[in-house]
Amino acid sequence: MTINPGFAPKETFDEILKWAVIPTFDMVIQYGDQGIIFVIRTIAPYKNQWALPGLRMLKGESIDDTLKRIAWQEVGLRIIPKNKILLGQFVGKFKTENSRQDLSTGYLVKVEDSKAIKINEGHFSAYQVTKKIPEGAGAMYRYYAQQWHKIIK
Repeated sequence: MTINPGFAPKETFDEILKWAVIPTFDMVIQYGDQGIIFVIRTIAPYKNQWALPGLRMLKGESIDDTLKRIAWQEVGLRIIPKNKILLGQFVGKFKTENSRQDLSTGYLVKVEDSKAIKINEGHFSAYQVTKKIPEGAGAMYRYYAQQWHKIIK
């Protein structure tokens, strides 16, 4: 059987959200020595808040495939995930989207700061590279940024 990964139609995904926990991956992308990439989300959950690049895993993907896809689709960066560092996991419970619940796994990956960042304008309205956690960052993203701070100290 050939698996053609993709996103479920909205109606189907809404039904899934009623019953299932969604596996997601979030990335602390360290941009050279400048800091990490934060984005402002335009979609739920965490709409209009500072966040880290992240998406759900698609059927048939490996973890490394998922991380490469997220980095490329969300911020236009090619990464080499073999040197990734596991930052932990976080359970996100939301009041939006049928009381959505995500099980996020966070990874740190490093890229050279000479690579151009190109945000996904369908998901984000802005970005910044910073060593500080922006005011208004979502709880899950604060957690992963705090884990990154522990590593770089």
